[in-house]
Amino acid sequence: MKKYIYTSLLAVAAFVFDACDDGRIYPETKTLTQGRTVLLEGTLEGLDSWPGDYRISIAGFEGADDDYADLSKVISSSDLTDGKVSVELSGIKENITLVRLCVLDRLRRHIVTFKEVDVSKADERVTMDVGTLNIGMLNVIQTSFFNTTCANCHGASNRAAAGLYLTEGRSYGALVDVDSKKVEGRKLVAPGASSNSVLHMVLNQQSVEGIAMDHRDLVSEKNQTTILPLIDSWINNGAKEN
Repeated sequence: MKKYIYTSLLAVAAFVFDACDDGRIYPETKTLTQGRTVLLEGTLEGLDSWPGDYRISIAGFEGADDDYADLSKVISSSDLTDGKVSVELSGIKENITLVRLCVLDRLRRHIVTFKEVDVSKADERVTMDVGTLNIGMLNVIQTSFFNTTCANCHGASNRAAAGLYLTEGRSYGALVDVDSKKVEGRKLVAPGASSNSVLHMVLNQQSVEGIAMDHRDLVSEKNQTTILPLIDSWINNGAKEN
């Protein structure tokens, strides 16, 4: 009986060995990863100045010309401790080449970038150190629009057309709740009412009574769909300085 059992065990072992060692070489099993991670660290000033129409986010894009984020994580005041932030964007897949600290609208459309990192050849974990950034709504309008589009005529060259200074540090006081010298009965920026503000009129209308120049020619096509709505939102939400 023992001899029979021993012979049977040898036969089973031989069968198992033959089944496993079939002569083929199988590829090594790899553990599937969940994508890369970017850790955002720094100090952010002005986060509370943004209304609900816009979101400060860490977001991934397929390329520099991609207008919409593939994935994003909103940064809220609860993520800040004394202004300092430490937030991760995880699950970044191979199609994502850029990760940005940026402003997105409700559709996750890119409005403006504060900082970005190229992750196309990155390891599994990347740190984005942004230092100290002023991300306030007015500062975004100043740096991305007033400085680049308006200031050349309005104060940057030691002269200001119509006496209106739109240079950094002077634009807020020159615009908000200030009576227009050109358009009777209107303010340059009327907090809470963009449609009644001369700034909105000259940037969006072909002609404004009292103002000879058509300013729309100065606004790029991209800014027409991103920055001009941003300016209106800033005005409608009180035209805050900080």
